[in-house]
Amino acid sequence: MDKGEPKKPIYKRWWVWLIVMLFVMVVIGNITGGSGNKASEDGTPETSAESSKNAAEDDDSEDTDSSSSDIADSSTSESSSDEATSSSDSFDTSQYADIHSKFADDTILSQPESDLSNGNTYVLNHYYIKSLGADNFGEYHLLLSNDESSDPRFMVIYKPSTGQKLIEGTYLSVYGVLNGVGAVNTSAINSGISPEYAGQKVVIFLPDHVVNDN
Repeated sequence: MDKGEPKKPIYKRWWVWLIVMLFVMVVIGNITGGSGNKASEDGTPETSAESSKNAAEDDDSEDTDSSSSDIADSSTSESSSDEATSSSDSFDTSQYADIHSKFADDTILSQPESDLSNGNTYVLNHYYIKSLGADNFGEYHLLLSNDESSDPRFMVIYKPSTGQKLIEGTYLSVYGVLNGVGAVNTSAINSGISPEYAGQKVVIFLPDHVVNDN
């Protein structure tokens, strides 16, 4: 090229147009990327990373629901178990014969010892608490008669269940077995039994169940 030849205008050079095209492509790419992000926020298709994150959150939610369901089933099972236990705790009185079907209060002390200690089960139905005392072990000594005016015939030593109150001058029913003839001894008197009954013969009655009567 001769030095005297005039130079081409800059816009006619090929590399200038290449730079311009690259710049335009970058600008368009930025605009498109921004629109994509905005679209994702508006509920249009998400990026792969966002999709994975949401899938993980859904899995966690399902695991939580499953865990809650397991806890509920466990609670129901425990509740059913408690009800079954409560039902099994109901005392069966059907095997206990009324004491008066076999003995009379006035003559029971004269019966053979074998008849009064053979392990048969009886109920002292609606017997009167003639006198009572409580020892240091929390056990009550109950002197029982058929009614308020009768002489006491039975001695019961019993530890009340929680909340149960035993009061002299009230009635109760006792389910258990006869255990021979004994006497109101010093231990019974020291527990609170009235001294007027000291030495009196009584039938020892071993309780399985004691119910307060109205």
